[in-house]
Amino acid sequence: MAEIVGCMAMSHAPQLLTPPDKWSELPTRIKGPYHPKPGIEAELTPESMSAHAARCHAAIGALRDRLAQWAPDTVVILGDDQNENILRDNMPPFTIFIADEVDATLRFRYFGEKDTDQMTRYRVNGPLANELVTGLMGQGFDPSWSRETRYHAGLGHAFGRVLNFLMPEADRAIIPVMVNTYFPPAPSAKRCFQFGAALGRSIAASTNAERVVMIASGGLSHTLIDENLDQDFIAALVAQDADYLMAIPDDVLTAGTSEIRNWIAVAGAAGFGGTMVDYVPCYRNADGVGCAMGFAYWESQAA
Repeated sequence: MAEIVGCMAMSHAPQLLTPPDKWSELPTRIKGPYHPKPGIEAELTPESMSAHAARCHAAIGALRDRLAQWAPDTVVILGDDQNENILRDNMPPFTIFIADEVDATLRFRYFGEKDTDQMTRYRVNGPLANELVTGLMGQGFDPSWSRETRYHAGLGHAFGRVLNFLMPEADRAIIPVMVNTYFPPAPSAKRCFQFGAALGRSIAASTNAERVVMIASGGLSHTLIDENLDQDFIAALVAQDADYLMAIPDDVLTAGTSEIRNWIAVAGAAGFGGTMVDYVPCYRNADGVGCAMGFAYWESQAA
């Protein structure tokens, strides 16, 4: 039988791929008018931005080392799709990719780059992915599934960036799970938690002798940073306060902050409290625009 040996979650914002001295040149993606956020002046100095970037990459390194230590056969990665493969003609809440291989891109195109130059091919554990679809159907979920990508560069940035950071050698099989976090109507926090729990049970019920790690991609609050929201969420995550996690309202989980849904799903699969590696609010202008970077893991007794 398969076993989940650990879970992880990390941000995938473009600041992680951008030198700190260029953070202010990234798009805001927030419609005005803007209102300066008091008390963050010290966060916007070159020294602070460089220190924040260093903390983020140290946290990524810690997660990468832990993933190598866990030595999974398969990584199940939950990420959102932003008009890359899930389009307006059909936008299911959950989609599992079940083919045998897939490309993924960083989709970093802010300074003239081409996403087709940022592609990596990954093996997909198709047999286990098929089992997960069937297992979820037996638990009252009807996920969509796909054998092909629509986007010319493969899976979108939620997958490509995190996999590039944590699996730079692309040496483990993956199972991509696309969650519609961004575009309402989106699954509620409660539904995401329940989906994650059902996904975890489906993994455990598999007849394949697999070591599995689950990874949530995205978050935390952005593009306007809300540190109070993040801290309340982190406290619930560490305490495995399922009632709090499932009660986060839809009108809070909007824009980039909606990617917290992926963390909630993985928390549901883990079934116990997580450990924060670091939380780094990375501001890039005086209006509070940026991304609150989060890095966490859940280590099971099977690790």
